[in-house]
Amino acid sequence: MKLSSEALPRRRSSETVLQTISRTFSAPEQQGAETGNYSHTGLFARAEELLAKRIIDGDPLAYFLQGQLYFEEGWYEEALTQFEKIKETDFQALYQLGVMYYDGLGTKEDPEKGVEYMKIIINSNSPKARHLKYAAAYNLGRSYFEGCGVKHSDKEAERLWLIAADHGNPKASVKAQSTLGMFYSTSNPKDLKKAFFWHSEACGNGSLESQGILGVMYLYGQGIHQNTKAALECLKEAAERGNVYAQGHLVEYYYKRKFYTKAAAFARRHASWILT
Repeated sequence: MKLSSEALPRRRSSETVLQTISRTFSAPEQQGAETGNYSHTGLFARAEELLAKRIIDGDPLAYFLQGQLYFEEGWYEEALTQFEKIKETDFQALYQLGVMYYDGLGTKEDPEKGVEYMKIIINSNSPKARHLKYAAAYNLGRSYFEGCGVKHSDKEAERLWLIAADHGNPKASVKAQSTLGMFYSTSNPKDLKKAFFWHSEACGNGSLESQGILGVMYLYGQGIHQNTKAALECLKEAAERGNVYAQGHLVEYYYKRKFYTKAAAFARRHASWILT
């Protein structure tokens, strides 16, 4: 089971920093600039300029936004430098540093430091850390599952993922919910009923990955009674959303039943998703 870090949870908008700032450039009455027609490079330069000015003016949030801008653009060394400056006072910066040290983004991998930072967030009583706790618990569970930065423990990984999943709470870690589904599918012994439950929760909360897996579980009666209608509904919707796993299973399903035209149509779509 290959895992990745949980992206930084957003308290409000899911926009990137550049998207948020670019909206201010579209209002000439605010910026005194012509609307639209900024290239990505131009927008990035304007965003840097604006954030630098806000930092000089003493805006504490601007320090984090500048680091996050660099992070989203893949300028990890610059992001790391910016986040390091404010990690003692900004939990979002601390969270990003935890991810970066664990995954080796902009620096050498240092999973022990990544684990340390996630534990600080989980154990904090600050309201400013509250929206990060579920994601930090997921990341810490990943550390125990992988035995990286801490001693390997499936039991501790499961405990932390259950905390992060919070009974299917849509505001909790949907990634943890989906991961629990995969965990129970591959554990020894397997618990496919629990796997189905957690994939259902994650799918209901928007997980594309779990939606494709649910389709297969319905198709073959894994953890639930076999239900071809529900299986095809899940697989088709997941395929339309770009789930290559679901697309492949639809091709196989139609081909085995000699619906060659449908199989060919999904195969072409499947190939186009892989190549784009």
